[in-house]
Amino acid sequence: MAQNPGHAYGLSKNLFVFRKASGDSIVVGGEVADASRWTRVLSQRAAQMLWFNLTQYLYPEKADAVTALITTAPLRSADLPTITTHTSVDKASDGIYEITGWVGSQTWSVTLDEAEAQRFWTTLDSTLSLLNVSGRGTPPAG
Repeated sequence: MAQNPGHAYGLSKNLFVFRKASGDSIVVGGEVADASRWTRVLSQRAAQMLWFNLTQYLYPEKADAVTALITTAPLRSADLPTITTHTSVDKASDGIYEITGWVGSQTWSVTLDEAEAQRFWTTLDSTLSLLNVSGRGTPPAG
């Protein structure tokens, strides 16, 4: 897990994902315990990395087959001040997921329980339109 993130949002719920009108960035966000909202803008590649990492944790038995179907996005310059260019996901022993994003030299993090991580994956999957198969937005069949 990331050490000393620049901004830790804590356990979040009601996550959302949408593509910016320009189509080259993805907006993610959610609510924390006090009902305040947070949002972050991710590059296409950072959003794909987030989807890939969540897939590995949530659906390990199907991850290799599902992730082989994605199209990768090019790297984006890491010096853009407001765009998250890299993400990672870690799963703690208590089942909580920690998502960390890098914006230049700064980081942000958010934690999700299992149910929220699955809902977030589904929304992210649908927004990215990564898979060209019927049944989009549903976890890999198993």
